[in-house]
Amino acid sequence: MATPRFAVFTGAKRRQGPVRHLLGLELDMAPLEAVLTALAERAAPAAAKLLYQEAEAIMTVSKEVYCPVKWGALRDSGHVELPEQRGAEVSVTLGYGGPSAPYAVYVHEDVMLHHRPPTQAKFLERPMLEAAAGLEERLATALYAEMIG
Repeated sequence: MATPRFAVFTGAKRRQGPVRHLLGLELDMAPLEAVLTALAERAAPAAAKLLYQEAEAIMTVSKEVYCPVKWGALRDSGHVELPEQRGAEVSVTLGYGGPSAPYAVYVHEDVMLHHRPPTQAKFLERPMLEAAAGLEERLATALYAEMIG
């Protein structure tokens, strides 16, 4: 890794008053930029991995606590897709449905349907909202540990 180069300079400057003698430091940013670029390249895959783990945890809570179960097809259709990266943005999609449970959206959205507690409508939305509290802090802490540790 390149070591940043410091250069000391001196000068005199006049600002509406007496002349002042100034000292300053100059930093060659090229080595630092290379380090930051390398960190950024490592950060996106690490963030994708951590976001995927968070989504898996949300899906687990959804399936084990909130998802209504009659025959199990709806619960079994719950899935988390692999992370997608577009530039600096990383996203993970999770959901229910498909050929085995095409009715998933209706069960999720119809709040008038009766479900045996603790199952309910909004069975994916609720654990996502619960996980949102502190999500950024958890991801930042985990990303720091992944990158530094």
